Formats: sequence, C-alpha cells, structure tokens
Amino acid sequence: MPANPFQFDPKDVVAFVLIFMRIAGIFLTTPVFSSGNIPAMVKAAWILLVTFLLFPVVDFRGLALPAAGLPLALGVARELLIGLSIGLGATLIFTGIQLAGEIVDMQMGLGLANVIDPTTNTQASVISQYYYMIAMLVFLAVNGHHVLLTGVADSFNLVPLGQAHFTTALDTKMMDLFSQVFFIAFRVGAPVIGALFITNMALGVVARTVPQMNVFIVGMPLNLAVGFLVTAVSMSFFVFILEGLFQGMYRDVAILIRAMR
Repeated sequence: MPANPFQFDPKDVVAFVLIFMRIAGIFLTTPVFSSGNIPAMVKAAWILLVTFLLFPVVDFRGLALPAAGLPLALGVARELLIGLSIGLGATLIFTGIQLAGEIVDMQMGLGLANVIDPTTNTQASVISQYYYMIAMLVFLAVNGHHVLLTGVADSFNLVPLGQAHFTTALDTKMMDLFSQVFFIAFRVGAPVIGALFITNMALGVVARTVPQMNVFIVGMPLNLAVGFLVTAVSMSFFVFILEGLFQGMYRDVAILIRAMR
C-alpha cells in the first residue's frame, strides 16, 4: 500500500509554522508589502506562498525544534519577533524620509494641510506624502523589494529556526537605527530646510529695515514659492540620497540578522 500523502511528519509541521511566522513578521512591517492598500487576504496569501516556496530549501533536519505546548508558543513568538525586527530595520528609513517632509511642511506653512496616506490610512502632510511616494518608487526601481525577499531567504541560513538569541548587540543596533531617523530626516530635507532658513533670515532683516512692510503677509507665499521651487530643483539630489540610504538599509538589515545568532 502506498504511503498516505496526507500524513505529515510533526517536525515538518512545526518547521512550516515557524517559517510562516518569521515571514509574516517581515511582511507586516516592511515597505511595500505592509501597505494598507493590500487586502489582508492578499497579504496572507503572499505569506503562505512565500512559505511554500522557502520550505523545501530551509535546512531544519538537524535542528532541535520546539515541542508542542509552551515551547512551541515561545518558538512562534520568537520567529515573529525576528521578522518584525528585520522589517522594522527596513521601515525606519521611510520613517526618516516622512519626518523630513514633516519638517519641510512646518517651515513652508503647510503643517495643517494634511492628506490621507493610502498606505497607512492615516493623515500625513503634503510634502511628507510626496517624499514617501517618491521614495517608494525609487525603492521599487532599484529592486529593493527583491533584495528584501532575498534577505528573507538568507535569514534562515544566518539564523536557523529556533536558534535566534536577542542579545545586547541587537539592542544596540536597534537603538542606533532609531537614532539615525533624525539624521536621515535632516539629510533628505537639507536643501529645502536650508533654503527656507535663509528665506526667513532675509525676511527678518527686511522686517527690521522696513518696519512698514507686513512680513507675515509676504512671508507665507514666499516660503511656499521657495519651498516648492527648491523641492523641484533638488529632486535629483533627493533620488541620489535615497539610493545611498537603501544601500545602507540592506547593510543594516544584514547586521540585525547577524546580531540574532
């Protein structure tokens, strides 16, 4: 009699669940894949598809996988945290880019002109949303989503199933990534922030030399004009900075994975 094709080795089932949870954590936090425009059922189908594709190539035969019960629950939570950590490391780049747009909007006087961000279904300022969309297009143009998927597959070689350890090196790297958000924001928005700062300095000088002029009436349209003009002119610089940031993102994600060994 042939073997029952619907009988599965319990170890294979445990490995499949652990792989699924790590991929789920990554897909729930990484750019593009975590977009709010993607229905939950589609996301679940993508996670399941990637799990099926990676399951035959993940080597778990010689590993001591957790048994059913509390050890399995802890193992599932650990794999989910691994995925969330990797995804968070990639998402912080886009957080810094959005923060740059928020700073520019406040200086231009658009701080109250919010729009709905379709990827997160939350309110976002105009320039912040514009920066985010451009960054997403550049991310796709340089095949950043392909690199992330490759990193997902490589993570199972660097950190085998059930073998992750949350060390102080991981905490240090995560804190470093959080601190880099502000540096990224000022680096991305430097041209517009600098131009608006000079414009406001010039308006201050004019206000002192020509007190009859109402600089508040003149300053608002002037800040808007300078902000939009410098944003358009500095777009090539913005794309150049984005490419460097994405290269650093891949390096940071690799460091995060290695810190979990």
